Parts: sequence; structure tokens; C-alpha cells
Amino acid sequence: MNLYIVEDSALIQQRLIRFIEEVPGMHVVGVAGDISHAMQGILDEHADAMILDIQLTDGNGLQLLKNIKQSNPEIKVVVLTNHATEDNRVHAMRAGADGFLDKSTDFGLLQEYLLRWQQPNSNHQIN
Repeated sequence: MNLYIVEDSALIQQRLIRFIEEVPGMHVVGVAGDISHAMQGILDEHADAMILDIQLTDGNGLQLLKNIKQSNPEIKVVVLTNHATEDNRVHAMRAGADGFLDKSTDFGLLQEYLLRWQQPNSNHQIN
């Protein structure tokens, strides 16, 4: 499964890459720290899944989520954020997120999402 990371922190980007390298069948095909590079990169790399931060250097990741889901509704997206408010969770799920995780408390659940997404005919939402 091809995975794209949209995260503006270089430290978190590296942590995610190391974490994902340990998930069998997952391949990081691109990383972007802003919306402008992410949209084209996701489409160019034919990503099957995406890890998305909400607060990006050039705007709100939820707008990117809406745009990606409109152009590629099959892509699986988990929002991984430090801004895990109920309001953000609701907006993310309405925009098409397949999951919503708090960076500080739910990081370990990310692997569960990725493994489940690789299983055919599985329920993709873990909430």
C-alpha cells in the first residue's frame, strides 16, 4: 500500500517514516509539509492512503482532505493532529477522514489503521 505523509514538522515526518517502515506492506511514497505540494504529490504518486496533519504551514489540512476525497474518494485518510478537539474531529469525519487520532495520545493506534486498510473487505473505520 502506498502511503503519503502530510506533516509540517520534520521531526514528526521522520518519526512517521520510521514507524511506517515497520508495517509490512506499507511504502512511504511521498512527504509534504504544506497543502500546495501535498495535493500534486498525492495524485502523482498514486497514494492509496494518507496521514494528514490539520495545522500546516500554508493552511488547514481539512481543506486538502476535502479536495483529495473529491478527486480520489478511494484514498484512505487518517488525521493525526495535536489539535484533537471534538469540533476538529467532526469536521474531519464530515470531510471524509477514515480516522482521527491525537498525536500525543493515539500515535500507537496508527499501525492498527494501516494494517486494517490492507485487509480486503474490512471495515476501514476504527472509531
